[in-house]
Amino acid sequence: MPNTGLFYLLEVTGDASPHDPHVLQRLSFVRAQCLHCHAILSLSGAPGLVNVAHGAAVLTCERCSNRQAISGARFTDFARRVQRGLIPAGHEATPSTGAPVEGSHLAGPT
Repeated sequence: MPNTGLFYLLEVTGDASPHDPHVLQRLSFVRAQCLHCHAILSLSGAPGLVNVAHGAAVLTCERCSNRQAISGARFTDFARRVQRGLIPAGHEATPSTGAPVEGSHLAGPT
C-alpha cells in the first residue's frame, strides 16, 4: 500500500534480489509525499533515504524532519501493486498537491 503512516509512496526504484527478481534488495530512489507537511520528496541517498537490511529503508522529510523506517516487504508490495495496475502509476493519479505520480521500477541484479 502507498500509505506508510507518515509518508505516501509515489515512486520506488531499486535493485532486485538475485534470488527473487520480484523482491527489492536495495532502494536507489524513492519519491514520496510527507503526510505531516505535504512536501513532495525525491530521495536518492542520505540523509533522506538510508538503506538498511533486506530492502528496508529509513525515509526522512527534508522540510520537517518527519522520519519513518519502512520494511522491505512494504516497498516490494508497493512495487508489485504498481506493476499489476492495482495502484495507479504515471499520469493516472495525482497526490493531493496535484503533482503527477510516477510508477515503480524493479531493476535486474547488477
